[in-house]
Amino acid sequence: MDLHTLFRLALNFQNVICCGSVTISVGDDSLTITREDIIMDIHDTEKMKKLMDAISPLMGSEDGGMKEKKKMMDEMKLYAEDLASQGKTAIIKYRGNEIMRMGAKANSFLMNTLGMKHIEIKYKLDTLRMMRGFM
Repeated sequence: MDLHTLFRLALNFQNVICCGSVTISVGDDSLTITREDIIMDIHDTEKMKKLMDAISPLMGSEDGGMKEKKKMMDEMKLYAEDLASQGKTAIIKYRGNEIMRMGAKANSFLMNTLGMKHIEIKYKLDTLRMMRGFM
C-alpha cells in the first residue's frame, strides 16, 4: 500500500463524520478532522521528520532521506486535487499560524500560474521556518 492509497482511505474515513470532529494530539502537535476540513498543527518539526521517516517505507524506500521527503512534497499537488474534487480542505499550521491550504478552500494566483491549483501558501515566513526545520 502506498502513501496515496492511505491518503484516499483517510478521505473516506472523513466521509463517516456527519457532525462534530475528531482530534488526535501528541504533545503540542495535533490533527483535527471535521466533515470538510483536516487541520494539522505542527509544533515540533523533529517529530514530523521522524513520522515522515517512518512513513517512507510505505513509499518504497527504506532510508527516509531527502529524496523521499521531496517525493512526498511533490505528491501534494495530487492530494490537493483529490481534496478539491471532494469539496474538502487540508489546513497546515505551524505553531498555531496557518501556513498552507490545500483543496477546495485554497486559491492562490501565484500557485495557479505555477500549475499547482488548489494550493495556497498563507504565511511565507512561517512556511520557511517550518521547512528549515525539516532540512
